[in-house]
Amino acid sequence: MQSYELCCDMIDVVIDVSCIYGLKEDGSGSAYDKESMAIIKLNNTTVLYLKEVTKFLALVCILREESFERKGLIDYNFHCFRKAIHEVFEVGVTSHRGCGHQTSAPSLKALTHNGTPRNAI
Repeated sequence: MQSYELCCDMIDVVIDVSCIYGLKEDGSGSAYDKESMAIIKLNNTTVLYLKEVTKFLALVCILREESFERKGLIDYNFHCFRKAIHEVFEVGVTSHRGCGHQTSAPSLKALTHNGTPRNAI
């Protein structure tokens, strides 16, 4: 429960600070984008690392300080995670759009886990 509260508090702080200092002087633009990130080092050798995945989804990692020394590897793994999440959302959007426009689309029961029709296997 304490870890959950830390993550929630970090998200709140990042949003608040981004909204205050991240906007342009005229108030236009976005307070955060796909490059948004935050790092908080706690006094118990723990690091909180936040990165934006999508516009409405962020990933908060709780790491030991010595693990954070390999930030390049962490960023690479995050990039792979972000790419996979985007692919999941794209499949969901395209399949949702396709359901309303096509009457000959196969039912979900006719598809395998990877999305190919069962009769094609």
